[in-house]
Amino acid sequence: MTDINYDIDKTENEYIHFEGDTLSELKEFLYSDSVFKDCCGYITYVNSNANMKADLAIAVLNGYGVYLGFCDEEHVYLSVADRLKLCNVLDVWGDGLYVSEGLFISPQLAWKGICEFVKTGKWCKEIEWIMPEDLPDEGNYIC
Repeated sequence: MTDINYDIDKTENEYIHFEGDTLSELKEFLYSDSVFKDCCGYITYVNSNANMKADLAIAVLNGYGVYLGFCDEEHVYLSVADRLKLCNVLDVWGDGLYVSEGLFISPQLAWKGICEFVKTGKWCKEIEWIMPEDLPDEGNYIC
């Protein structure tokens, strides 16, 4: 059995938790008119039959794109679009939650990654990923 859980904050101080297994529900919540809504949070994939659990961190900052951080029991991968901007950090929520600017990818590519994750619990191979140790000392991520 597969469960998908979402803990997403679209406001400044309140996470919304809901469960579902349809991409249309998630798309309605996160993504409309080809634009992601500013948000930050986690999507959790649990497949009890395969003894598998994985998390996908998401941070959206309009004007920069979408950050994805994949984490399971063996891997931590960070989406990357521009390695030259990994030293520049952005305060995603204005409260000290910093993510390297170079980790933000296009909304269209991020949506593909989210769809792949919700369906399989794995990272999307169309996205370029790096590991946390690939970040410079000035860089930062969430996962």
